[in-house]
Amino acid sequence: MLHPWKKTASEYLVSNEWLRLRADTCERQDGHVIAPYYVLEERDFVHALPVLPDGRIALVRQYRHAAQTFCLELPGGLLDPNETPLAGAQREAREECGLTGGAWSKLATFYPNPARQDNRFHCFLARNVEVTLATSFDANEEIEQHHLTVSEIDAAIANGTFSQSGHIASFLLARPRLLDQPT
Repeated sequence: MLHPWKKTASEYLVSNEWLRLRADTCERQDGHVIAPYYVLEERDFVHALPVLPDGRIALVRQYRHAAQTFCLELPGGLLDPNETPLAGAQREAREECGLTGGAWSKLATFYPNPARQDNRFHCFLARNVEVTLATSFDANEEIEQHHLTVSEIDAAIANGTFSQSGHIASFLLARPRLLDQPT
């Protein structure tokens, strides 16, 4: 039978507005001690999968420093304090792509890496959104906009330009709805 670990000690190594890193000492039910066990505490984040009236999907492309690569991805980002996931997804679509309106539905909530991180990401499908506003990027964002078809995203997954696992999972969950239902 599986049992949760007991946390017997914890120390914060980093704590700022973006993340907190802690080192826990844990004990399993059988007495085995695991120390240090590092946990990254981060805010939840959101993805929007925005579908334009013509059926193309609004994506963004930006540099991701940790991997030192450019990624084609869904618009999204960290939730603001006290912001609901839906409001955050709508805000990110508005800020990164100038998108408004549409019919929004929740696709899923995932843990990006529950072995080391405590946060979740929430993904929403938005049908019939329209570009009506100017973009409003954060100071550290430099973003290109792209509008791709489902088959073009399939190809981008295959060639590695749409390569983030959470974004791929969100797209694959939405894919049957994108192919079977009119936009």
